[in-house]
Amino acid sequence: MEQYDLLDVPHLIYVMDPMCSWCYGFAPQLERLKQEQEGKLNFKLVVGGLRPGTTEVMNEQMRKTLQQHWEEVQKATEQPFNFELLARPDFVYDTEPACRAVVTIRYLNPKAELQVAQEIQRAFYAQGSDVTKPDVLAAIATAFEVTEEEFLEKFDSQLMREKTQQDFLITRHLRATAFPSLYLLNGHEVSLLSRGYRLYDALNSKLQEALRHVNPG
Repeated sequence: MEQYDLLDVPHLIYVMDPMCSWCYGFAPQLERLKQEQEGKLNFKLVVGGLRPGTTEVMNEQMRKTLQQHWEEVQKATEQPFNFELLARPDFVYDTEPACRAVVTIRYLNPKAELQVAQEIQRAFYAQGSDVTKPDVLAAIATAFEVTEEEFLEKFDSQLMREKTQQDFLITRHLRATAFPSLYLLNGHEVSLLSRGYRLYDALNSKLQEALRHVNPG
């Protein structure tokens, strides 16, 4: 049924990772576009997997690089950042658990999927929470009509691991080589609206251009 809906109704397809700083910076622009298109276009979120399966503790060089990168995003987007997490000696920047948490909510409370992704972003970037930890992710989920027990049971399942990997495959199929990426899917026509951060006005202009191309006149 989902495949039929995707082809039958125009969709915005948003490819992101909850632990991607530019995705966090992009959130207000996306939210505005999504609200503007409410009732006109459906919305589908795909988690891309920025650094899935990383096992090595973050080294000093990576800390410095990330701090510079986050400062750049903060300056460009005016989103709040907390840099304390970068000082932790044991932090492993594995984005798979955060992605899997979003996929888990997709099955437990689908209407809250984007909100949970945004809350994970805020917890990580604005509050300095370690969102690679299941208990931290479960605490976020409980604000969205999901109990900690049911979240953790589903989150730990093999099915959710597989569904998360499926999103990563969709990302590669779309050739989403940078996050965030936003597409318009209209029938079998896929139009790239943004690869990377883009302000609302430019985003909306690109969307209107894509809609005119698919539905001329």
